[in-house]
This record gives sequence, C-alpha cells and structure tokens, in this order.
Amino acid sequence: MSYILLIEDNQENADMMMRILSSADLEVRHFIRGLEGAQCARKSRPSLILMDFDLPDVDGRTLVLVLKKQLGDTKAPPIVAVTARTGDTEKRLAEKFGCAAFVSKPFIPEDFLRLVNHLLYPNTIKEDNQGTAQN
Repeated sequence: MSYILLIEDNQENADMMMRILSSADLEVRHFIRGLEGAQCARKSRPSLILMDFDLPDVDGRTLVLVLKKQLGDTKAPPIVAVTARTGDTEKRLAEKFGCAAFVSKPFIPEDFLRLVNHLLYPNTIKEDNQGTAQN
C-alpha cells in the first residue's frame, strides 16, 4: 500500500481522521484544498482517497468525477465521500458521482476504520476480539 489521500478543509476533522488512521499504521497525506490534493494523486497514486464534498476551492463531487477519469476510471483508487451532508439523497449522489462509499460526519471511529480496511484490503477477513469474522 502506498498511502491514503485525505482531502478535508476542516482541520479538526482532518486531525481526528489522521489519528484514527495512524493508530492502524496507515500513512496519510492531508490537503485542505481539493486541487492540491488532486495534483498529489496524479503525481503519486494513493491507495484510497477520503474526500470532503464541501471544499474551499472546488466542489468535492466534481473533483470525484475528475479524479476518477484522470486515475483510470474503473482502475482508479476507491474514493470515499466523508461529509457533513446527510441523507439518502446525498448518499445516492455520491454513488452516482463514483464514490465507493459514503460516510456522514460525525461517525463512529471503529466503523470508519473498518470501512477503510475493507476498501484497502477487500479480500482479507479479520477476526474481532470475540473470534467473529469481519471484513
């Protein structure tokens, strides 16, 4: 795995996500601005992209479309919408724009990390502390 690209303009939210991901020994590169994050993704392909929809310089949904095309459409890394927007309409829009998953803020850290691990390692099944198989 190379790294996780986090595009998030709220520093508190970014710090929280980076703490969660770092606790699982995952490398994260964070950008506040969408265009800078996109440039990073083009230069060195991430394994996963976590993106806020409400960015200061570009609409996150539009950026999803652009990144998917620039990074190879079906071969592009999974992009997860991590946004304060809620509801089924937003979730459907995220799917329509090509997001692999949709996470509403605030979220439960364990669920967030489980989703990230599932997207990074889709063929790996891990066991929880009770011996139950989980993705």
